[in-house]
Amino acid sequence: MKNKKIIIFDFDGVIIDSCEHAYHGNLRSWPDLKLEEHKNLFSGNIFEELEKLPPAKHSEEERSRWWKEEHNPKKKHLPVFDGIQDVIKQLAKDYTLVINTSADSKSTNEYLKDGNINLFDAIYGNEISKSKIEKFNRILADYKIDPKDCIFITDTVGDVLDANALSIPTLVVTYGYQEMGYFSSLHDKVIGFADKPSDILNFLTDLK
Repeated sequence: MKNKKIIIFDFDGVIIDSCEHAYHGNLRSWPDLKLEEHKNLFSGNIFEELEKLPPAKHSEEERSRWWKEEHNPKKKHLPVFDGIQDVIKQLAKDYTLVINTSADSKSTNEYLKDGNINLFDAIYGNEISKSKIEKFNRILADYKIDPKDCIFITDTVGDVLDANALSIPTLVVTYGYQEMGYFSSLHDKVIGFADKPSDILNFLTDLK
């Protein structure tokens, strides 16, 4: 293991601008789902929140097949957030970077390679676990590191709560799936907010 602190990135909503794409993917199985309702799903574990919705038009097996064969290939063409590439390249010089995502590792890795930002030491995707808490614990064990030596960067309330459960310091970006208003009651549970990707680098530079 590199003798560096670890920065754990969420993928969707932090690196890739995918909210609308994910929303339209879920509309296929829940045609009455409103955009704001979709965003609210990420205030908890997305997989658990989807189970609380009315019965879907398609089985879980069919949804998984379609997501893999139709949704993910189109996702490759989505843009990264302006400036995030430079942030990742700069942070990779001083930190070990990993990803904890609700997406699958394979499609995430392919996207990063295509975008020339495959600077992550590891990707912990949904095939490892659908629980980000379980994947955080896996990261801590794999890298033999304390939570205080990590920083998690995310854009959703559910992720903040999961990281907070393990005392992992969290920096929230407000340009992703959930805007600042979602975090009004969580200011004491995060170390800061970033309104644009360059703010991430500025914030972490100030922490040194």
